[in-house]
Order: sequence, then C-alpha cells, then structure tokens
Amino acid sequence: MKHKLISVALIAVLLCMVLGSSISCTPTTTYTLTITSTAGGSVTPGVGAHTYSAGTAVNLTATPDADYVFVEWTGDVGTIADDEDATTTITMNGDYTITANFALDITIIADVPDTSQPPTVTLATTQNPPTNFCAPMAMVNVLEYWDDVIEHANAQNVTAGLIPETAAEYLGYFMDTNNTGSPNRGNGADAHFGTWDKDIFPGTLEFVRWDIANPAVPVPPFPLPAGKLGYDWLLIPDFGVLGLPFYMAEIDAGRPLVACFDYWNPQPVGINYTDPESGETIDVFAWGDWVPCSYDPEECWDDDIGHAVTGVGYILNWDPDGAGPLPVDDYVIVHDNWPTTPRNVAIPWANWKSSHAADPGPE
Repeated sequence: MKHKLISVALIAVLLCMVLGSSISCTPTTTYTLTITSTAGGSVTPGVGAHTYSAGTAVNLTATPDADYVFVEWTGDVGTIADDEDATTTITMNGDYTITANFALDITIIADVPDTSQPPTVTLATTQNPPTNFCAPMAMVNVLEYWDDVIEHANAQNVTAGLIPETAAEYLGYFMDTNNTGSPNRGNGADAHFGTWDKDIFPGTLEFVRWDIANPAVPVPPFPLPAGKLGYDWLLIPDFGVLGLPFYMAEIDAGRPLVACFDYWNPQPVGINYTDPESGETIDVFAWGDWVPCSYDPEECWDDDIGHAVTGVGYILNWDPDGAGPLPVDDYVIVHDNWPTTPRNVAIPWANWKSSHAADPGPE
C-alpha cells in the first residue's frame, strides 16, 4: 500500500511538470468578506458572509433608503478604494468585516451660535428685568455667525465685538422690543411686551447699516459702539406667503435665519440624534398645547408677537420614533434662546408664523 501511494504522488508531480499551467497543482487561497449594515439602506453584495479568491476586487454598492444618505464604510477598510464612496471596491487580501453606514438625511448649518436670554442690562432703554427678548436673541445669533464664525467680508465688526447678550440689547432697541426702543417701529403703547413681527426686519436692517457713515435716524439715546461697522445687507421677511420652502431655501444656501412661531410650549420626547457629518446633537420636541404666556423666561404672545428662534436646519418627512406615537412630519432644527432647552431643537413646522432672512451678500 505504501508503494502504491508513492506511485500516485509521483504521477501527480509528473503531470504538473508535463502539463504546466494548464492545471492547478496548488490549492486556491480564499478569504471571507463579512458585510453588515446600519438601518437606512441596503448593500450589494448582501449582508452576510461571502467567500472570494485571494486578490479578487469585489464591487460594493450601498443604496440608501428614502430620507437617508450613505455616510461611509467602516471596519476593515484598508483595501477599500474609497471608504466614503457608496460605489467602490474592496480587494480580498485577507478575511475582512465591513459595515455600510447610513444616516438620516439632515440639512443643518453647523456652528451657529446659541445665545440664551436674558440680555445684559447695559443700556438705559433695556427693560429691567429684561424679558421677552427672543427676537433680538434669535437675530444676534445670525449676526454673530456671519461676523465671528464665518468672518464674512460684509460682516466684520457688525456687532462691534460686543458679547452676544449685549449686542442683542442694541438690536432690541432698533426692533423696539418691549416698546422701549426706536419710535420708528410699530410696537405701539398698547402692545404686549416682546417684539412685533414686522419690526424684526427693519430693526435688524437699521442696526446692520449703523456706523459713522450711516447714523441711525432718529439718533439713539446711546453712542455708537466703538469699532461698529455697517453694511448694506439684504433682509427678506416672509409672513405666511412661502412658508417652509422659503425657510428651506435659506438653509440650503447656508444662511441661518429667524423663524417665529405663534407660541412656544415645546415638550421633549426623549429622543436625540447625532448628525454624523456635522457632529451636532439634535433633540426632538413635540408641540404642547397653546399657552398665552410662559414664565421661564417670562414671555407672552398675541396676534402680532410670537416666539422667535434661530433656524439652522430641517428634516423632511421624518418619523423620529420609528412608527411610534409621534407622527411623520416635517421638522425644523432651531436654536431656541431659553436656557432650559438644548442647543438643537427639532420641532414640527406647525404653528409657524413668519421668517426673517439675512443675506450679507457675496464674499
């Protein structure tokens, strides 16, 4: 038997020598590719384990579901041609495990300031205690974004280097917040505390233009802040005409804006989401019942005065809790100016009142 086995082995060796490359005389090396996926999409080849010969370039395709986007491949990505491309290849030089990562399709402007009430009380015109300052606070975030974050050429020192809580005081005067400011505004003596919606646009425009060459009329009862420069921005209000499309167009253009709602009674639902691209954490809220006033801080609303926040993003047709009690809805992502709410509040578009866009123009 031993001689017979040796003979068979010799015959195999001779065949390899004679036939050469026409037959395979060594075993083929194979490797396993294990693919997983996060929620929000599918992959080709599918989820699971796949076997390939060594050196094979395997085509990978990640296809996001509706309202999701592909983010990246993670895991053993050393031989993936482009780990941020939804359509790419991986070369099998070993056993690999990779994951296709999908994320909710969020549109958000990162790094927009989130200034909270109350403002400082440095101006004689500022009501003390300084309540109902939501509109100046919401707009100062926009101005600080262009001045200090983007450092836009048409925004340098538009806030005169003031801290946001103080710059909001000046804005409050020009908006006639609490009816203690510019007589050019429409907040009459019988108006509630707060900022009349129609005063946000002209008040902001006057403050932005204000400098030595463009003095405010009438002259404010305080001097021009040192270093204040003025610019001719484009300020565009929308009072119920275009609605969400207008808001979305501004966000898509990279311009945060002020959004006003009829009232503000947000209720946290215990859901938060981190946008993988910006790293911003977004907390989901639902609308509570109508309330005429709130007391943390003290604010009241009527037909002309609502609650103003800084709009920074949106998520369309979103089901935050995945077929749970929350309905699918269009959500806006805003920076509220109450100290009791988180940085990014996602709340349904319902109860929207008006929008106020500020465009500093091209660089």
